[in-house]
Order: sequence, then structure tokens, then C-alpha cells
Amino acid sequence: MSDITEQVRTIALIGRKPGMSFEQFDRYWRDEHAPLAAKVPGVVRYVQRHVVPQDGAGEPDNGFGIDGLAVLDYESAAAMDAGWASEDGQRALADTANFIGKHFVVVLDDHVIVGDS
Repeated sequence: MSDITEQVRTIALIGRKPGMSFEQFDRYWRDEHAPLAAKVPGVVRYVQRHVVPQDGAGEPDNGFGIDGLAVLDYESAAAMDAGWASEDGQRALADTANFIGKHFVVVLDDHVIVGDS
């Protein structure tokens, strides 16, 4: 990604904070945090991917401690950095302590094999 004008995509693997039920995490992430993250400048697409519990008890058990993925597309690397440094970006980052226990963020380079490029 040598050209800073190219769009950038990140994926965050997210696990809820200790003591929080999956239902609480799921609701908070969607209803409280999403509106804050949606205001970060430079974000052109924001998708939440919530884990679907398979055990019937409403708690995911995937062995990784991951409860969801956040996929964010930015106008550019510079826009991503500026967006998170902005007042809205800092507000969204500060809010993560309310529901996230662990997270890992990776920057991706897409290679479309099947589907739209």
C-alpha cells in the first residue's frame, strides 16, 4: 500500500470484556458503540459481524474468545489515522473500554477470487 490515496480495509477481532454476557456485549456494540464509530471521519464503510451462538444457551463457544468482527473501510491510510485522532475517533476509542475485553486489528489487502472486484 505505497499509495496513501488507496482505500484501506481493517478487520478487528473482538472479544467482550470479562463479566459481560454475550447478550449484553451484542446489544451494546450494536446500539451504543456503532453510532459513535459511524461518526469517525474517513470511514466509508463499517460492518459489524456478530458471532452466532451455536450452543443454544446464547453464548458463543468458538475456542478463540472472539464474539465478533468489525470490518472498516477508509478513504486512505492518512484518512484512517486522521479519523482516529479526531474528536469523534477518540470518543469511539474511549468507548471500547465499556464492552471490549480484547481485540486484534489487522490491515488487509483484498485479492478477489470470485465475485465483484
